[in-house]
Amino acid sequence: MTAPARVVIIGNGMAGARVAQELRRRDPALSLTVLGAERCASYNRVLLTDVLAGAIDEDEIYDRPADQRGARVHTGVSAVAVDRERRTVLTADGGSHPYDSLVLATGSTPRIPEVPGLRDADGELGQGVAAFRTLDDCHRILSLAGPGSRALVLGGGLLGLEAARALAGRQLDVQVLHSGPAVLNRQLNAEAAGILTRQLAELGVTVVQDAVTVRLVRSADGRLTGAELADGRVLPGTLLVVACGVEAESGLAAAAGLPVADGIVVDERMRTADPAVYAIGDCARQGGRAARLVDDAWAHARIAADAITGAQGGPVLPPPAVTRLKAEDIDLTLIGEPEPAGGGQEAGEPGAVEVLTDTDQAAGRYQRIVLRGGRITGAALLGGHPDTGLLIKACADRRVLTEAERGRLARLPGPRGELAPDSPEPEAEPPVCYCRNVSERRIREACGAGARTVAAIARTTRATTGCGICRSKVKQLLKSAG
Repeated sequence: MTAPARVVIIGNGMAGARVAQELRRRDPALSLTVLGAERCASYNRVLLTDVLAGAIDEDEIYDRPADQRGARVHTGVSAVAVDRERRTVLTADGGSHPYDSLVLATGSTPRIPEVPGLRDADGELGQGVAAFRTLDDCHRILSLAGPGSRALVLGGGLLGLEAARALAGRQLDVQVLHSGPAVLNRQLNAEAAGILTRQLAELGVTVVQDAVTVRLVRSADGRLTGAELADGRVLPGTLLVVACGVEAESGLAAAAGLPVADGIVVDERMRTADPAVYAIGDCARQGGRAARLVDDAWAHARIAADAITGAQGGPVLPPPAVTRLKAEDIDLTLIGEPEPAGGGQEAGEPGAVEVLTDTDQAAGRYQRIVLRGGRITGAALLGGHPDTGLLIKACADRRVLTEAERGRLARLPGPRGELAPDSPEPEAEPPVCYCRNVSERRIREACGAGARTVAAIARTTRATTGCGICRSKVKQLLKSAG
């Protein structure tokens, strides 16, 4: 009798847990081993901002995937080497795990700038300093965010603004130190960034622009007291959260002799240069593109699972990047590329670039929808838009918009988030939760059947258990249902 194929997965994060599920669904007989460096079970990293803000309990973020049952999951165990010749993974506890197929789901690590005082003599983050990437990081930040704490957040990207809003919600004095002239400068133009900065200020978050941090200031006993900027200002702070982006964790692959370039280089089936080794999620670089979103990781997991098991899966197109600023009382959704990449025409996407832009400064609303050849390639929606779902779906489907849809999307919502009465109705109800394909009707039905909390909706429909972007919409539906 032939022994079941052995698959070892390095990484028990969202990508690693997902590929284990996908493999189990395709071949229940597989011998699955998952190695996770973190001591806890797999959890939804996207929801860490909600934990930091106190919006949800930590217990709500853990994955409990039924399809991962039967896998040997080792937590708190770090892989230290891959022996490709013997097809074996060596771990820090002295273990040896043979494989027929290996999946690298090693994720990414926070980018830590070289700022004097940021690290201690041992190279670890110094007293009062924390990154924001893992559950342990979240615990560290909360331990430092006591009464009277003053927080500085280094970085004005999505994660930095989310961390700042979460801490402000805990009544901390918060300042964001952003080295550029405007926050989210890769996603928003100056006008939209200005509206967002004003909204943050109203919520207790001060954004300090063009703030180049040159050193941290400490007391005689080593306690953090502030940060000095290049212009000589010293901003007081007892807690510094570093949110300066991430870097692919590809050291294990590089040490094993696999090609690495801002991530582990893979082909269209997520295979590395070694056909027995795959890479998925944040650590992978496919077609010259680094993955940074949950949707990318899950697409990678499906592709790799098909390749490993020989399943005949259909083509998996890269999903449009959809991100939401997970900050209480701010509604910002980014789809695809909100800023058009060049003008004119490009091969495979005939037609000139068209940009639909509208702003209501008084109401704090801004929309920018980018079309190429009549197809949506990106959007930035600040202040809410009733057709966000339609935009996401149309971008994902890569289809030409109808005239009715164009007319509908080109209008900003009114004072109550409603379109003008003569606006055409959408052709179909898009999902509230795209990860699990859960419609508003399904959520309302679950409410009617007794599910009256976000956790109950998650158990009943699985909405909010993916990337977490739909959580605020589910909360609104629960509120409207009484």
